[in-house]
Amino acid sequence: MDALFWQGLQILSMLLYAPLLEGWIAWLVARLEGRQGVSPFQPYYDLYKLGHKELLLPGSAGIFYQLAPPLSLATMIAIATLIPILTTFPLPLGWMGDMVAGGMLFALSSTVITLAGLETGNSYGGIGAWRSGFLNVLVEPALILVLIAVALFAHATYPYVAGAAYRQSWISYLDPAHLLAVVAFFLIFLVDTGRLPIENHSGGAEVSMIEEARVLEYTGRDALLLRWSGMAKQFLLMVILLNVFVAPWGMANQFSLLGFLEALSSLLAKTLALGGLIALIEVSLARLRYYRYPEYFSLALLLAIVTIAAAQLGGLR
Repeated sequence: MDALFWQGLQILSMLLYAPLLEGWIAWLVARLEGRQGVSPFQPYYDLYKLGHKELLLPGSAGIFYQLAPPLSLATMIAIATLIPILTTFPLPLGWMGDMVAGGMLFALSSTVITLAGLETGNSYGGIGAWRSGFLNVLVEPALILVLIAVALFAHATYPYVAGAAYRQSWISYLDPAHLLAVVAFFLIFLVDTGRLPIENHSGGAEVSMIEEARVLEYTGRDALLLRWSGMAKQFLLMVILLNVFVAPWGMANQFSLLGFLEALSSLLAKTLALGGLIALIEVSLARLRYYRYPEYFSLALLLAIVTIAAAQLGGLR
């Protein structure tokens, strides 16, 4: 019963904390740009408003359009059961899928939303779907190679096992293969969360719209589910980056109130710090033009290849 209770706590932590994390980054970006900005709690109010708006469906809405909102959030909930959010040990559902399975769930959510954007026949939906597909083609090879490098090092693709391997040995943590994997995964993380190289969370200009364009037709409860799942995706990718790669410490080692408070405090501190770094990067770097996208993704791909080479050389020592 304790394990199932903690499984529920992980899901609740994701659902309740993801909007605050989104608001925190937006608030920091505004401050760094010299603007007052809205409250970090604004996303909660936005979700509340969307939940009370009328649900309207375009005439061309089909099965993918109606399936995308609930399926997108459901996939995020499923991923939350597979990764170490609060505990260092796997919970009952933690062994049901590894990082490859998590990547497939992320891809499932993105694919259904893309098909929904195309299904409406709206020009913005088509633009967002095309751009999303184009970026996925560029970023997926680098992500696959990073997962291969982690598997070579930890001898497993389960996030709990990989985190434990880095946590138990400083030599392993400071290994060049691990450090290169961190940088490569961080570059991929910026793309998957819509921060770089083009998408702009603080504006609605067509030239920088991807995710916003894909879900532009949605209203009411459907829009709430899609926006909530987008925030949850950002939170989950942050947790993977932090609790598996960068700082796999501070999580609970046993079922106890003290362990929960320690894990929650650690999660808040780590994600807020990473959110500050993301905000700083977002205001410091300009968005790239279309013809320069391959430069960014080539860097991530090159780092992933070097990561595999370093992991292999390390295994030969």
